Amino acid sequence: MKILFICSNLIGDTILSSGVIKHFVNKHKNAKLSFVIGPTAAPLLKNYANVERIIIFKKRKFNIHWIEILKKTYNTKWDIIIDFRSSILSFFLKKKNKYIFKKQKGLHHIDQLNSIFGFPCSDLFIPTSIEEQKKAQCDLSETYKHVVIFPGGNWTPKLWSVENYNLVMKSLQSKYDKIKFILVGSLKEKEKFYKELIKDIKEELIIDLFGANLTITSAFMKKSDLFVGNDSGLMHLAVSNKIRVISLFGPTDDNIYGPYGNNNIIIRTKESLDYFKSINIDKNKSYMNSIKTDIVLRTCESYLK
Repeated sequence: MKILFICSNLIGDTILSSGVIKHFVNKHKNAKLSFVIGPTAAPLLKNYANVERIIIFKKRKFNIHWIEILKKTYNTKWDIIIDFRSSILSFFLKKKNKYIFKKQKGLHHIDQLNSIFGFPCSDLFIPTSIEEQKKAQCDLSETYKHVVIFPGGNWTPKLWSVENYNLVMKSLQSKYDKIKFILVGSLKEKEKFYKELIKDIKEELIIDLFGANLTITSAFMKKSDLFVGNDSGLMHLAVSNKIRVISLFGPTDDNIYGPYGNNNIIIRTKESLDYFKSINIDKNKSYMNSIKTDIVLRTCESYLK
């Protein structure tokens, strides 16, 4: 059996779709898997078993990338095609069954998936290797609480200030004797945020995972107690690892992309989403300043207790 998954080029959307992937992988344990996916999200797939091909695409003008993908998939007879991108690709391919995800307004992304596929899609799952799990086990002491901090994101308007994250970390450091901070994100985000983020934080309390691959980050999250960060793909990665999530939202829609599950907390700006829809967003400016550090700190403390 051969299954083709046509995935997003976004980390967050790929993680949100991982419950669907897990369902088909578990149902067809011997199937050969192929993925069409963008380069940013592709590292999430490296630990799946029975992967036959990973076709990485970069968007090109006039959608030329779809012609290249068609050439690489046309000669295979697929048993199942799952298309998360609502593309027309599957209509040109030989297949027995196909599932095409089409977005619906007003529903959380996972509830949209539930509606389209007809089975629960909320069991998000990014596989990690035995070596990655062993490293996380070795590096993280069970005598400490571990808080994952993500100050980055792909859009400046939704970024809470790094100074605020630093204030929360310093307050937690002063209140808890046994706490460590796992800092996650890209190398570019490290260059941008790291110096201010760790200001006045004891060096031995910092676990630096900036620039680490997504699956090792996932393995460390699985052994952690709490995630605090902006609306992002890494927020959804934390959700997939079943740790509690505190996520900060402003000009993006938490009803669609908030951390899924009753144990997770969304802290919104005083300004509503409707307000942000009514103004012209300056892409070079953060709109998250109305979220105060004491609110985030109190929420962290309630979870850590």
